[in-house]
Amino acid sequence: MADAPVYQALARKWRPQTFDDVVAQPQVTQTLKNALASGRIHHAYLFCGPRGTGKTTTARILAKALNCVNGPTPTPCNECVICRSITNGSNLDVLEIDAASNTGVDQIRDLRDSTMYVPAQSRFKIYIIDEVHRLSASAKDALLKTLEEPPPQVKFIFATTEAHEVPQTVRSRSLRLDFHLLSQDALRIHLEHIAAAEKIAVDREALDVIATEAAGSVRDSLSLLDQIAAYSGGRISAELANEALGLVDSQILFAFTDAVAVGDIEASLDVVAQVSRAGRDHAQFARQLSEHLKRLLFAKSLGERFADEGLGSEQITRYRETAAKWDENDLLRLLLMSVEIGHRVRKGAAQPRLELELFAMRAARLDRSIDIKALLDRIEGQGGRNVSREAPALFDHPVNPAPATITRPPERKAATPPAPVATPAPPPSSAKAEEKPASNGHVDFAPILEAICEQRPTLRSVLGHADLVRTASGVFELRVPSPTPFQQKQLTDKPVRDLIHSQIIRVVGAGARVTMHVKAVGAAPAREPGEAPRPTSHAAQEGLLADHGLQEILRRFDGEIVE
Repeated sequence: MADAPVYQALARKWRPQTFDDVVAQPQVTQTLKNALASGRIHHAYLFCGPRGTGKTTTARILAKALNCVNGPTPTPCNECVICRSITNGSNLDVLEIDAASNTGVDQIRDLRDSTMYVPAQSRFKIYIIDEVHRLSASAKDALLKTLEEPPPQVKFIFATTEAHEVPQTVRSRSLRLDFHLLSQDALRIHLEHIAAAEKIAVDREALDVIATEAAGSVRDSLSLLDQIAAYSGGRISAELANEALGLVDSQILFAFTDAVAVGDIEASLDVVAQVSRAGRDHAQFARQLSEHLKRLLFAKSLGERFADEGLGSEQITRYRETAAKWDENDLLRLLLMSVEIGHRVRKGAAQPRLELELFAMRAARLDRSIDIKALLDRIEGQGGRNVSREAPALFDHPVNPAPATITRPPERKAATPPAPVATPAPPPSSAKAEEKPASNGHVDFAPILEAICEQRPTLRSVLGHADLVRTASGVFELRVPSPTPFQQKQLTDKPVRDLIHSQIIRVVGAGARVTMHVKAVGAAPAREPGEAPRPTSHAAQEGLLADHGLQEILRRFDGEIVE
């Protein structure tokens, strides 16, 4: 009975054999083709990039291009004896060395000694060293001299996934070429081509699942397609691909975020239970959830401009609709929380399901974000409207304004007291008011101060020696002598200014103009022309207030000076 044909894995069967077959790495293949065509061939190359992007495969193609009977050529024939021997790994002049298992200095010394011999059958002796960063420090040192001045018939091709771990001395002696992860579109197109050639029936959505899971690696994508094709036995759908790979369906992810959006703890915990009952890997679920939240965040931030190459038009629409229910800051907080939980689960949490359940409860109970600026603006606006009904003119003048010029009529000197002069009454006020002052000069500030201190007792130390004066222009000016810096700060506080203003208006009548004049520390209080000198006790208190040490005590303990 004839032997059954040996199945060859797709990743091996579809390994590129020419530069044109290499998928989506034009920055590398075009550079090498141009160098071969022009004869500018370097003695050492360093191929850097993630796994499964074609580093070792390109190194073999370069070896064929250098040693082909038609070469050096950018298009090796793959038909000659040398090309075929390099393809099947039997060529004596092309040596592939795994640095992970040959890390010692002795192996590198043997390699260095062998470079002195001429090639057996090829044009060049080529050394392909994979994962070169795994060499020991002494082995790298032993390689440096040969690498700097190799014999003309020797070429080195290094490959590494950790370019930052390759010593600078090696990198500076090599021509570096970087391989990139493939985009999801490029992977899907490549998989469609291979599936058609292999007669594998697969839906586009299933290819998107494979391309997403492969994360830019061609080899990984072909291995996953092999796995799912063996599992399905027929047409491959997205649901079947998720089941074969142990992935969580997108509907479950949407169900989780919908439950969290409305604060439904029971529903969010039920999603975690479904994942566990289905036997899905908890770390995989956490990773998918983070990706799901990232897409929601991008959909919220970008709006109609949101697009994802791994999603169909219906899924993109659903992401936009779901994101509209969320605040951007809430999505950002959830995404950060999911990344943290995913990290703990992947690092081997003792109870991964419990970690996810706690995350689900925290997410469902998460307080919604509040725009503090908008809230303050709204409160400020409401407060402004309430005060404006009492008097539109608030203490809008800067603290320490230039003192207003006050003019008073000259006093009449007569032997007998002057007859009282009738003055017009101030406008009536709707609030309960005391007797309104009717002439220029000082207004009794004591009852106003008591009303203010009933609501703000600490203001007594600030306003205890303040004067309320009506100027000739009819403006009521509150004069605050010698406040400390802390007291000046109190007077600039809007609620304090509103309180003082409202109490003055209550006494002098609505519609009156009120200003506040704060004199600097240590300055003598202003006196009206003809005003009698102030009592000695008041002058003494002002002298005390000028003392900076005392000011600091009053500020720290919110104190006041009592006569």
